[in-house]
Amino acid sequence: MSSERLKGLLSITVLKASNLIKGDWLGENDSYAVVSLEPLSFESKEKSRNKDHQTETHQLTQIHDGSNPIFNEKLIFPVADKLDTLYIQLWDSDPDKDDLLGQGSLSLLDDEQGGQFDTNTNKQWLHTTSISLTTEKGKSGGTVDLVLHYIPETVAAYMEKKFDAAQAEMKKKITQKIVSKVTDAASDKIISYI
Repeated sequence: MSSERLKGLLSITVLKASNLIKGDWLGENDSYAVVSLEPLSFESKEKSRNKDHQTETHQLTQIHDGSNPIFNEKLIFPVADKLDTLYIQLWDSDPDKDDLLGQGSLSLLDDEQGGQFDTNTNKQWLHTTSISLTTEKGKSGGTVDLVLHYIPETVAAYMEKKFDAAQAEMKKKITQKIVSKVTDAASDKIISYI
């Protein structure tokens, strides 16, 4: 993706999951979410869950306890092409291998959504959504709530310029105050010699 021109950024906040199936016989789920812009494998994961396995199209949340975990974690994805689908899985972290609790997807092209999740636009948008999850056996696996915020490259560039301008103005004011104080101190020294 790094060789392609960036169209924008997609910020996905994983708010919470509700009514997840119980992954362990004893104790609570140790849940984490996997969010991807590409299809995900449904196979049980060997213990390889770490930040090194995150990419520009595949990211993980931290682990949270229970069948109704509150994540409130923001993941940022660079967008080079129009996105078709967002994929999400909830896993139960275990010492040997992790268990899939539920999986779901969100069509970003679905006309029934009125094009509200379109990443091929120069307009910024922000939407909340709830995705229904299914288990590996096709049963209801709960839901996950997300906030999606798309910032097109043109808006990101504008915000960066605005921030740079504000920084420059702040530097100018600080420099003026320093110069003024140094000038006043120098003037006081000169007057004391006279």
